[in-house]
Amino acid sequence: MKHHVVKALLGIVLASFMFQGYQCGSPEFTGAKVYITQKNYKEAIRMLEIEVKKNPTNEEAWYFLGSLRGDEGNYKAMNKAFAEVLKLSNKHASEIRAIRYNHWGQNLNAGVGYLEKASSDSAQYFNKALNSFTRSIEAWPDTALTYRYLAYAYYNKGEYNSALTAFQQAWDMGKDVESIKRAGRIYIMKGDDHKKKFEEANAEPLRTLKNLEDVKKTSQRNDLMQLLGPPDTTVKGPRGTRKEDWVYKKYKLTVSIDGEKVVDRKFGQPVYKPEIDSTEYRMAQAEFVKADNALEIARAADPKDNETLQALLKAYVESNRIKPAISVFEKEVKDSPENKQDHYILGVLYRTDGRFDDAIAQFKEVLRIDPSDCDTKFDLAATYYNWGVDIIHEAEDKAEQTVAYKPKFEAALPYMEQVTECKKDDPNIWETLGQIYARLDQQDKAMKAFQQADKVRKGQ
Repeated sequence: MKHHVVKALLGIVLASFMFQGYQCGSPEFTGAKVYITQKNYKEAIRMLEIEVKKNPTNEEAWYFLGSLRGDEGNYKAMNKAFAEVLKLSNKHASEIRAIRYNHWGQNLNAGVGYLEKASSDSAQYFNKALNSFTRSIEAWPDTALTYRYLAYAYYNKGEYNSALTAFQQAWDMGKDVESIKRAGRIYIMKGDDHKKKFEEANAEPLRTLKNLEDVKKTSQRNDLMQLLGPPDTTVKGPRGTRKEDWVYKKYKLTVSIDGEKVVDRKFGQPVYKPEIDSTEYRMAQAEFVKADNALEIARAADPKDNETLQALLKAYVESNRIKPAISVFEKEVKDSPENKQDHYILGVLYRTDGRFDDAIAQFKEVLRIDPSDCDTKFDLAATYYNWGVDIIHEAEDKAEQTVAYKPKFEAALPYMEQVTECKKDDPNIWETLGQIYARLDQQDKAMKAFQQADKVRKGQ
C-alpha cells in the first residue's frame, strides 16, 4: 500500500516542481516535498504539520499529510487531514476514497484471515482479528460490514456484550439485516442465561410450586406421595371405608383419598406462596423483549427466513407475548397453508392461550398434511386432555359436579392410543393414556397402561 501511495505522491511532487518551482510555495511546503522525494517521511510529516498550521487553506499540504499519516497507520490523523481537504474542494475526493478504501480493505481482509485461523486452541488470533477490524473501522468508520465482522470476532471469542454492541452499530449504520438477526439471538441467549440463574437460585421453591400445581392434576395416591411426601396428619374416614384425608399444614392443603384414588383437594387461605427472588427473572424478561424488537425488524426485512421466525417465536413465548406470536403465525398459515410446521406452532400457541378449539383445528390441519405425524397426534390428544382437566378444575373451584369433561377425554383417547404405537418406549405416554382411561372409568385398561409404564421404566 505504501509503495503505491508514495509513488502517486512523488508524481504530484515532481509535477509541482516542474510547473511551480520551489519559489511558489512556503519553505515548509517546499521542504516537505523534498523530504518526500528523499523518502524521509518523518521529516515530511513534521514540515507539513507546520505548513497546515501556518496555511490551513493549503489543500495539497493537507492531502499529502493525510496520505502519509495513513501510510504510518495513524488513521485518525489521516481522516482529520482528509476532512480538511474536502472542506476546501472535491479535487482529491476520488483519490482520498481510494486511499481510505485500500487501508480499510487490507485490514478487513487481514481480520478475516485471522478469524478463520482462530479457535479455542489459538485464541491469540481472535485478538489479532479484533485489532485488524478495529483498524479497518478507523480507516473507514462509516462501513456497516466492518462492524458486523468485528461482532463476529467478539462473538466467537465469547465477548457477547461487545458483539451485541457491534451488531447494533452495523444495523444502525447500514441497516445490515444479518446483524440485527444476530443481535436478536444474543438477546435470547442473555435472556436464557438470566432465566437459568433465576431457576437455579429458586430451584426449591419453584419445584414446590410445580408440585402443588401438579397436585391439582393428579388422581393417584402414589403420585401425591411422590409430589409432596407423607402428610403431616392423616384423618381416617368412616369405619369400613378406605377413605382418609391427608393434611399438609405448611401448604394449607387437605387431600381426600378413597383407596388409591384422589377424590378431592382443598387449599386453605391465604394461599401458600414461597419466597422467590425474581430479580433475574425480570432481567430475563427485559432481554427477551429486546429480542422481540430486534427479530421483528429482521423478520420484516426477510419474511421467508424460517430460522428467524423460530427465534422470534421463542422470544415471544419467553417474554409472555403469546398474542403477538399468534398474529405472526396466523399470517404464516394464511400465506403458506401447506406448511405443517406453521400450523403446528400456531396450535401450540393457541393451546397456551387457552384457545383449545382453535388449537385442535390447527393440529388437525397438520395431520391432514401429514397423517403419520406422531408428535402432533400426541399434542392433539394432550389438548383434549388439558381441556378436560380445566373443566374438572373449574367445577371443583365452584364445588360443583360435572361430566362435561368426558367428551374431551373420549376425543383424546384414540389419538393417545395411536401415540403408544409410535412412542411405545416412553413411560409418560403410557401414564397419560392410563389417566385418560381412569377419567373414563375404564379401570382395567387404566391399570394395564400404568403397568406398562412401570415395565418401560424398568426396561422390561
